[in-house]
Amino acid sequence: MRKSMRALCVLALGMACAHAQAETWRCFNDVEVACTWDGCSIAADGGLTPMDLAFSSEGGVSLCAYTGCWDGSGDVVARLPFLVIAARQLPWSDPHGGPDRERDVLIAFDPSDRVALVKAGAWALPLHCRPGDDGGEGTD
Repeated sequence: MRKSMRALCVLALGMACAHAQAETWRCFNDVEVACTWDGCSIAADGGLTPMDLAFSSEGGVSLCAYTGCWDGSGDVVARLPFLVIAARQLPWSDPHGGPDRERDVLIAFDPSDRVALVKAGAWALPLHCRPGDDGGEGTD
């Protein structure tokens, strides 16, 4: 199953167990930013890792890259003025996943301009978002 469809299926399942009024969002990146203790850098031309983020206002998270996704639920830390979700130790879904690939994921989303900022491992990414139920496709 394509990772974007997988992300939506995970969120739909999570929402079925959560509140019926949860909002869902799909987000994609145009740049890749990686940060370590000594600074941040932007990937050179052709070095972009396309990311596909799906999340719900109730804390469901699916962050996909390469051949898999970090899927699970996080705590909704804030709702206004930004939706902030903190997810601890999300498992990596590909067949080669293991505890060494689990990641903490932090999402800060501004619904006024539909921009999300995501921190996962070394990635520190801005992503542009749209409502998750619009059926659109991003960069796969």
